[in-house]
Amino acid sequence: MEETARSGTPERGLTSEERQRAIDLIAEAESRKSAIVCDRGAARKVKEFKPIRAVTAAELDKMDIAPIEWIVEKILPIGLSMIGAPSKYYKSYMALGLCVAICNGAKFLDFDSTRHGCLYLDLESTKRRPKNRLDQISMFQDKPDNLYIITGDDDPGRIGDGFEQQIEYQLSQHPDIKLVVVDVFQMIRQPAKRNQSGYDRDYDDFKVLKRIADSHSIGLMLIHHTRKMKDPTDVFNELSGSVGVMGALDCAWVITKDDRFSDEGTLHITGRDMESRKLKIRFNKKTFRWEYIGTEEDIEMQRFHAEYDQSPIVETIKKLVKQGNGHWEGSASDIKEASKYLSWEIYDDVRKIGSLISKYEPLLHFDGIDFAIKRSSDRNRKRLYVFKDVQHDTDVQHDTDVQHVHQIEMEDI
Repeated sequence: MEETARSGTPERGLTSEERQRAIDLIAEAESRKSAIVCDRGAARKVKEFKPIRAVTAAELDKMDIAPIEWIVEKILPIGLSMIGAPSKYYKSYMALGLCVAICNGAKFLDFDSTRHGCLYLDLESTKRRPKNRLDQISMFQDKPDNLYIITGDDDPGRIGDGFEQQIEYQLSQHPDIKLVVVDVFQMIRQPAKRNQSGYDRDYDDFKVLKRIADSHSIGLMLIHHTRKMKDPTDVFNELSGSVGVMGALDCAWVITKDDRFSDEGTLHITGRDMESRKLKIRFNKKTFRWEYIGTEEDIEMQRFHAEYDQSPIVETIKKLVKQGNGHWEGSASDIKEASKYLSWEIYDDVRKIGSLISKYEPLLHFDGIDFAIKRSSDRNRKRLYVFKDVQHDTDVQHDTDVQHVHQIEMEDI
């Protein structure tokens, strides 16, 4: 009454229709700001629609987009990466050796690196283990002052429980860091949530790690185990986890061996916008470093040459051709029989001898021996191998030509 008297205008309350209309307008305005939906029992904001202007191919062609930035040329780019191998494959030595090389701007596995700081999180160890390993790796060298170490007793936290903040802090304290290594990945993962699929768990973890790597333009490398079950079609399928693992990584390394106890292995490398490689490597137990010994093709060729040089079949053929004054022909059985009278007897069966002769053809030709295959003229129609010393035939032809020219000159006289 007092308010009505002061304004001179009677106050009227909202009708039920007007009140509902006001509520609807407020709800509509709020929904435009941030719509909420129910997602598996939890409230989730729906991203507001924003129209995107697509660029044309011509416009894209004119854009100045930076090329891939390499930490180690051709094998390790900026981004999220992973080293996978079974236990006791010296993958921690590989990662620590990688950090030492980058901190010194030295070659790693014969590939150039750019000098940067590195952060190594050895989360299964106390300070003793990385200290001992650095003593082994850098036996006669000063330890890098730009290699920063955090161990498990420092308790840096897990993803969603302090890990991200710890990495942010380290990067702010040491701006020279370009590579962060997490040894091992499992130590920063939260336990799987109830009813959470492996794919969803991997997606949640990699989303956080990828954001760190991309926002700071650094490399973030995870050391991880591979499955015991081998995949003969694709070694990268052996990385433990769901199919989402490879999809999230910018680069993946997997170490394999033909023999678990061998010092030699193959480093398989693949990634986005980079050439896939197979590097033959060897762990040097004197220097405690992995060494590059060639591509897989190089090593296979070296082994092929060694097999050829030590083959009793090749030795027998060369001896027979030499005894035959640059020419010999016979069957695989004849070659095997002839080897008994030389100092290198052939024990392979005749079918394998034939296949090995065909296999060794390029190197025989390189050694100046050509061969052809024909059938014998008898009823058995046996397969015969005809070997010729190319250099001997050339020398004979040269001598014949010289004699012919000399004869012409004598007739002219």
